[in-house]
Amino acid sequence: MKRTLHVGAALIDSSGTPQENLERIAQQARIAEAIGVEVLLFAEVALHGYDYEVTSEQVAALAETVEGESCQRLVAIAAVHNVTLMVGMFERADGVFYNSHVVVGPQGILGVQRKHCMAPVDEEAGIVRGPYERTVFTFKGVRTAILICADTGIKDRYGLMARQGIDYTFIPTGGGGRVEDYICEADLASDEGMARHVANLPRVFLSKPFDEQSRKHRLGFTATNAMGRAGVNTCHQGHATIVDNNGIIRAQAPGTIIRDHQHDTLIHARLNFN
Repeated sequence: MKRTLHVGAALIDSSGTPQENLERIAQQARIAEAIGVEVLLFAEVALHGYDYEVTSEQVAALAETVEGESCQRLVAIAAVHNVTLMVGMFERADGVFYNSHVVVGPQGILGVQRKHCMAPVDEEAGIVRGPYERTVFTFKGVRTAILICADTGIKDRYGLMARQGIDYTFIPTGGGGRVEDYICEADLASDEGMARHVANLPRVFLSKPFDEQSRKHRLGFTATNAMGRAGVNTCHQGHATIVDNNGIIRAQAPGTIIRDHQHDTLIHARLNFN
């Protein structure tokens, strides 16, 4: 029997407080409900913002448990809009801290995936490595897994997915840059400004009609990147992509270094699985 899953990827500016970011998440959940999205992905640490200069003290102040106030708010949002949310956060558990993605459905918290492959910012902030094996989240018979940013480089990635019977992957990322990388729309009037924009496009836009690895392994992905300023010097460019198991790019929202052009948005696609 053919299985279908309507997936979405949301881009939100996570430069606000957790409460403000939750409101942005709720706005995208409302849109998702209106268009029938069943699973909606948000970026790495979308709840708290992913500052490349975050300290261990700041992580300790920001980190929350999956039973805490913010996650309970996510449960309420998911219930009101009948959508499953995948949201990045700094998680506190058993006296240590993780870079985690919590998965919340209309009935409550479904589980959490903790990042395994640490980026330098994670290590310097005292974040603990999560497990190698993936937490499996099954939606309408489709077995899915989350690979948080650097986890796309996990050892034997496609072998691991095959052993765990994964049909599809979700990839929240926090790849960004520095504030000085950015330009404003007025800068495009100059040759230098336009050249900077064009040179940056390969970082934030998939120009090929299909993704070769997804096609080869028949394992597609939905990915979304952090967007907006985080801390003093970090600024994320956004971008979101949905690729099906044939490797076809079904939807895409390019990222940008043009700060004026960054705004919350959502892409979506209805995927078929044999």
